[in-house]
Amino acid sequence: MKGKFFGIIRKIPTLLVRLLKAIGGFFALLGRFFARIGRGIWELLCRNKSFARFAYVTFPVKRDKAIGFIKNNRFSQFIKRNKLKIIIPFAALIVAFGTMLVSTVKNSENSDYFPEYVPLGQYGMRVFTYQTFDHSDIKRGSIFLGWTDGVLNLAEGETTARIKATVYPINMDDTQIEWSVSDEEYATIDQNGVIEAKAPGRVRIYARLVNYGAVAEAKLLIRQPVTGVILPTSTLTLYKGGSARYLDARIFPANATNKNVSWSSKNPRIATVDQNGTVKPVSAGMTEITATTEEGGFEAKCFVTVVNPSVDVESLTLQNGRDMTMTEGDSVNAVVTVTPINARNKTLKWSSSNTSVASVSQTGRIRAVGEGTANITAESVNGIRITFEVAVNAAEKEPEETESEYPADGSVVYTSYNETFPEAVATQMAQNPPPKKWTAGGGVYATEAETAEYMNPNNYFEDVYKYQFLDLSMPNGVSEDALNAYLADKGILRGQAAAFIRAANEYGLSEIYLVAHACLETGNGTSQLSRGREVNGTTVYNMFGIGAYDDSALSSGALRAYQQGWTSVEASIMGGAQWISEHYINSGITRQNTLYKMLWNPERPGYHQYATDIGWAVKQAVSISKMFASLGGAAAAYEVPVYNGMIPPVINTN
Repeated sequence: MKGKFFGIIRKIPTLLVRLLKAIGGFFALLGRFFARIGRGIWELLCRNKSFARFAYVTFPVKRDKAIGFIKNNRFSQFIKRNKLKIIIPFAALIVAFGTMLVSTVKNSENSDYFPEYVPLGQYGMRVFTYQTFDHSDIKRGSIFLGWTDGVLNLAEGETTARIKATVYPINMDDTQIEWSVSDEEYATIDQNGVIEAKAPGRVRIYARLVNYGAVAEAKLLIRQPVTGVILPTSTLTLYKGGSARYLDARIFPANATNKNVSWSSKNPRIATVDQNGTVKPVSAGMTEITATTEEGGFEAKCFVTVVNPSVDVESLTLQNGRDMTMTEGDSVNAVVTVTPINARNKTLKWSSSNTSVASVSQTGRIRAVGEGTANITAESVNGIRITFEVAVNAAEKEPEETESEYPADGSVVYTSYNETFPEAVATQMAQNPPPKKWTAGGGVYATEAETAEYMNPNNYFEDVYKYQFLDLSMPNGVSEDALNAYLADKGILRGQAAAFIRAANEYGLSEIYLVAHACLETGNGTSQLSRGREVNGTTVYNMFGIGAYDDSALSSGALRAYQQGWTSVEASIMGGAQWISEHYINSGITRQNTLYKMLWNPERPGYHQYATDIGWAVKQAVSISKMFASLGGAAAAYEVPVYNGMIPPVINTN
């Protein structure tokens, strides 16, 4: 018995070892089971960005300690030294759990799975788990792109971009990537990931790991930025209580991605506008309708005039006298007053009964062609007529003294033109170079809206601005003493009244205009060009800036004065006046007898214009108004342009 007992006792350690091995095996299986569950739970938790950021930054420290404990801990050395086999299953269990932690938790600083240049919090974490850190035998891989949503603007050379791809595991031998795009109409991509934009639109970028089939994709929006906006209708006339009008805003370029605009009215009490661009008249007056692009804040304006319901022409009156007598070769403006003054359309149609005796232009300019008589007729659009006789004498006869040589004082002539106002503005903008806006800092190219603002007769016609429509072919009858008093503080122009008056009478010009023009061009008689400049040993003068081009005003203006022989102030005044009369105010080709017509030439827009500054006529008008106010009693007549379809302004001649 005693032997059997001790035999059983001796077997107990072996049995215990087997039992413990069995238990250890069970726990090993249980550990692997929990490891899988743990990895699943971990991966699920890492889908939360906040948890993933915390875990990937914090846990690597614990991982290193766990590895160090397993390798170097005294308890582990004690186990090896004493070879206690009963501890092995427990060590296996610890190793199983340690492996789970080591294989699932990666540090963001040395991670094999996430690119270092991408902020970790931008991703919902996806965790890859392997049994070891040696991935050389892995036959599958993953690919990540540097961005998932991108935007590329087609602006000033910014047509290319690069997308970076990273393959995981990072020590895979074959990382060949094949790039492609969903639609090459919008963009192409080379095999280095360089994208070249072709046209605005949306595309998808695909990166495929050639030998493993893994695919990643990114979205790309290609935008065309807005560079400007125009309103094809830059002026609009509406009737109070009448129908609304729709304005169309054109975005530039035509393929711009964002074509949204907002609309506003400077004065909603005159006209309102909704966000579709529909303008509704409210009360009589003028206002501005502005379209503003959502992108870039570019603006375009339409100048809206709201007038009272239509008033027809009731009568026509000839201001030059009932009949006219002229001499062959002469010409004169027929001045007809329209009643009532607020008639909607004051445009007149002119005709001659005998063009071999006297011809008449559609501006009312009568030219004596041959001896005899002819009837001249002016007719309004609603059929009101006036007819008067013109008698033409032979050229050898002395011309009779008549009051019809120049337009009557206080009269207003409305001259119609074939082009619409938007067409005329478009012609101006198509010039090379385009119109300029001059400020204290120099000249810059004017926008279409700025050009239209100054070009529209309905914008600058009240008070002092009416003088841009002053008929410059009519002497004003100012005395020499009064004019010299005005010139007393005008530098080199001081005491030159007699020259200005003689030039006005000899060449059929307004002496007030000549003085105002000279003061503006010479800086009130102080400019170097007006005070004399030497050319080839001869001192010459230029009082009107004739031939003084923008980029070489002093040298080119002096050269023109030298070529014309303007070797004194008086010679410059007389010669300049003759040149202005022959080339502009009384020209037989295109009669530009107002400041407005000299600048904009509505008969032939964009051609033969005196200045490039869009504000030239208005600035001159202000100067002329000051002279009329200081001189007193000066005679004045006006001519207002009427573009096709436009309602002209009512000029107050008082």
